[in-house]
Amino acid sequence: MAVLYDTVIHGGAAALAVVHRVPKIFTGRGKNRMFVDGQALALRSLAREFRPGARNYWFHCSSLGEYAIARPIIRTIKDKDPECRIALTFFSPTGVNALKSNPGRHCADYVGFLPIDTGAHARALLDIVKPSAAAFMVSEYWPNYLSELHRRHIPTYLISAIFSRRAPHFKHWFGIGKAFRDSLSAYTRIFALDTKSKNNLASLGFDRVTLAGDPLVDNALAVAATPYADDRLQEFCQGHRVMICGSISDEKDLHICSTVANSHPDRRFIFVPHEVDPSHLQRAEASLTVSSCRMSDYVCGSGQQCNVLIVDHVGSLGLLYRYGAMAYIGGGFTSQLHSIIEATVYGLPAAFGPRTERKVTPDDLCDLGVGTVVTSPLELDTWYTHLHDASDSELWRLRQTAIEYCLAQSGATESIAKTIIDNG
Repeated sequence: MAVLYDTVIHGGAAALAVVHRVPKIFTGRGKNRMFVDGQALALRSLAREFRPGARNYWFHCSSLGEYAIARPIIRTIKDKDPECRIALTFFSPTGVNALKSNPGRHCADYVGFLPIDTGAHARALLDIVKPSAAAFMVSEYWPNYLSELHRRHIPTYLISAIFSRRAPHFKHWFGIGKAFRDSLSAYTRIFALDTKSKNNLASLGFDRVTLAGDPLVDNALAVAATPYADDRLQEFCQGHRVMICGSISDEKDLHICSTVANSHPDRRFIFVPHEVDPSHLQRAEASLTVSSCRMSDYVCGSGQQCNVLIVDHVGSLGLLYRYGAMAYIGGGFTSQLHSIIEATVYGLPAAFGPRTERKVTPDDLCDLGVGTVVTSPLELDTWYTHLHDASDSELWRLRQTAIEYCLAQSGATESIAKTIIDNG
């Protein structure tokens, strides 16, 4: 294990412990403070709330988006093995808060924070959970946890993985890259999304790779099939081709979407910020010159003027895409492009920023004419205006193409869950 990696990790853990002791009046009560406090209490909460059984599984996700991949696998394992116990950890407060505040959204036996990746934390977590198998989503590479899982011969999986040459395994940062390369030996199997990832892993000497579909598609299809209706959304969208701007996560997203909305004061848009704390909601409102209203303040039948409805709660984006005609997906100007599939399962054409290297879906959808990369407000406006004014037959054709693509990509959940159960 690289000395520098451990030094950095232990330094971060020590800093978090110090900040935890600082009164909230000085640090605030936002997402960063939630992370600090969650870290401080992570192992204590796990030991208090999780009761291991004969068969235990540990799933880890970075945040809520990655949980959409784990969710159908967890549910399938629970259906096949109702007596098993599942611990679900997150790195981000968003995932922990969303699931703890709405227990109906998950079937895990424990939801909490992943303690910082130190050797001591790894040993403690595994002593408590006693997992028969462990599964990480997408790009959660934690060398100390992986090393301890490997030492204990616990089957370990990486799901919906994409390995580009930008991954830390290919770097030579004072030995840190070597720590990540060495940790590959811990994986019993990696379920990759594309051939390029398989080839990149082969160049590192790792060949336990299965090309699998994305369980995210199965989850999105299940969400789309879930009955859901909201009178406010129904009234707001009635008679309009509404663009839903989902997971607006940075200033570039907000600028590009608000510019388009401000250019069309006679049309309707739905903004769904990735974060819904007061500062993010206020920034969204301040960016608009057309009338806007928060969803929690929208009153059916009131006749209130509202061109942009701002969704001020988390967790319903996958459900409310059904009210849209087209979608803009946030995060594409960073390395964290959010889920496009959540929109395309409803047949919505989707636009997104240019940073698509960590996902397979954007390129596929662009080839089909369902997805479009935009880099400026003008490009988004041109795309949006074309679809807004398009014939019903053109939109129907795009809708069918999108849905057929999603159906063709479905089915990965069952095989992945079977592998985890059979080897756990």
